[in-house]
Amino acid sequence: MENTKIILSDLDGTLFRNDKSISDFTKKTIADLQARGFLFGISTSRAKVNAEKFLDGISPDILITNGGGMAWVRGEKVYNCEFSLAETRALIKTAFEVFGPGITISLDNETGLYSNSKEELGDKFWTYCDFSDFNEPCMKMCIKSLEKEKIEKVASCIGIENVDYLPFSDIPWYKLSKKNATKEKAIESLCARLNVEPQTIAAFGDDFNDIGMLKIAGRGVAMQNAIPQVKQAAGEVCDSNENDGVAKWIQSNLL
Repeated sequence: MENTKIILSDLDGTLFRNDKSISDFTKKTIADLQARGFLFGISTSRAKVNAEKFLDGISPDILITNGGGMAWVRGEKVYNCEFSLAETRALIKTAFEVFGPGITISLDNETGLYSNSKEELGDKFWTYCDFSDFNEPCMKMCIKSLEKEKIEKVASCIGIENVDYLPFSDIPWYKLSKKNATKEKAIESLCARLNVEPQTIAAFGDDFNDIGMLKIAGRGVAMQNAIPQVKQAAGEVCDSNENDGVAKWIQSNLL
């Protein structure tokens, strides 16, 4: 553990308990970690405006959001990878053509989160939008479907080689983002900014889009509740998100 300087944790299914809360034990453990000189960071698929609403009691030194589309170190943006306005418009148009007008989609960027389904808004602080005149670039598009072939048709409208697309393990949605809008690419940028190596990072995750992060980190840790593919990619497994797995690992290995 002597080389570990940075802790990066996913939110949903990892730092969050199932009700999206963070325990007082975990909050205190993170504060103790930072007091000892370690950097603590969040690495999530949530948009920045969404993630920050759930971090009461935690002040991360590093924030990777939108699935790796953006990264900040101590409030300074060090990475940005988004679909252009033209690409965003093409993706919206093609999604409705391929899936039909009733498909549920969502988009997010640095300033907002948008969905065309009021029923899907949930706890995510979305703004309702029918996307008929959407006029902003986006970091990430999500489509409520697991039909991979149709997802690939949508991605192909801007060149499938330019799109990173992955399913979520716990909900029937696909995520589409720019090819380099990944957690591992964001980590490379923050490491360059901090002049450290990825080997100094211990990273925690549970889902498909955490795999690259766990592989690039010096210590890749899967949650007990993680999907099998994540456990296979990780070097070790900690307790579940419901049982403060991240905090327990920090207590045992760093404090």
